[in-house]
Amino acid sequence: MKSSRLALATAVLLSLSACAVGPNYTRPTVQAPADYRGAEAPSDEKSLADLPWWEVFQDPTLKGLVEEALAANYDARIAAARVERARYSVGVTRADLMPQVDYTGEAQRGKFFVSSDFPNETGNVFLGAFQMAWEIDVWGRIRRATEASLADLFATEDVRRAVVLNVITDVAQAYFELLELDLELEIAKRTRDAFQGTLDLFMRKLVGGVGNKLATSRAEAALADAAATIPDVERQ
Repeated sequence: MKSSRLALATAVLLSLSACAVGPNYTRPTVQAPADYRGAEAPSDEKSLADLPWWEVFQDPTLKGLVEEALAANYDARIAAARVERARYSVGVTRADLMPQVDYTGEAQRGKFFVSSDFPNETGNVFLGAFQMAWEIDVWGRIRRATEASLADLFATEDVRRAVVLNVITDVAQAYFELLELDLELEIAKRTRDAFQGTLDLFMRKLVGGVGNKLATSRAEAALADAAATIPDVERQ
């Protein structure tokens, strides 16, 4: 009779240990479109948007700038540190499900008083203690805390990816804007040189008596307009 009661109590305890307080998390239903950017194409050819940026542009200078920015950016460092902290937090929270073991030890040597009939004697005393505790998660407190820590870890990782993406985007945008300005500056200088050649031609015609002052003045004005754009591009 006692053995049957013990078996029944054990079964009830095990069934309770499998229950957690509160409802299970259910992800809300999201109406997503059938096709979205980044999905695998039906054919063997990959879309340009699916390729990594370093494979699309194939620019070693840009790659070096992005790597330097990620290494020196404080926001990226902070985000990475927060991910590591969240990962450690998950391990600490999950560790409560495991048995906790502790031990202590002590050693002493000295004179000990036994009684008035015996003199003090010198001896050694050794003390050791071993403790073990295991919290049975009957109501699911530890499991719920672990689920919350995992959710924080995933959210922190998403934030880190967003920070890295912003850094890469800013560096790439600034780099291509600089390349564009370099090309605009080269075009502006070539345009100025072309108008300078035109002005020299009209000046030679004017000196030779086959040209007129109006055409020369127009060439001078065109040269001045072309030359005025160079300082603005250089400033940018």
